[in-house]
Amino acid sequence: MTPFDTAIIEKVYTPVTGWVNARFGVDQWRLAIECLNGTVAFYLAGVALTIASKGMGDAIFADLIAAFVWLVVMDLIRKAAYRQASSSLGRQTARMRESIFRHILVGIVPLSLYYGEGLDDLFHTISLLFFISHLYFKSCDMPPPQRKMQFAYSRM
Repeated sequence: MTPFDTAIIEKVYTPVTGWVNARFGVDQWRLAIECLNGTVAFYLAGVALTIASKGMGDAIFADLIAAFVWLVVMDLIRKAAYRQASSSLGRQTARMRESIFRHILVGIVPLSLYYGEGLDDLFHTISLLFFISHLYFKSCDMPPPQRKMQFAYSRM
């Protein structure tokens, strides 16, 4: 984990998680799952607007296949999040294992905003922001796993 990732977790997402937990009684894993639901909702809205803007001669099959693949990936991510939430080891390793994905997705946000041309691209960007929030909410308030010291093998 980098200092950038740690700063975002400690300065932004951990206080938001604490506020939501104190105000509404929702823990971090439920909040992460709801962000995943927001990802799917905004992505489907973006796909609907993409299809609606096409004419009779434009093909929508590629958009539908891409949406189907993305929804299958989101379903696999949802199942993995439920598995992580139910396991104490999964809760501890959510912070370290997904840091590279968080870095890549945070780097994609400016590109998504720069190349956005319409309302459908805005919905796709909001979907990306919800997905990034999902990853950060999963990793906040959980200390990284402590590595156990192992002694070197001694030869006699």
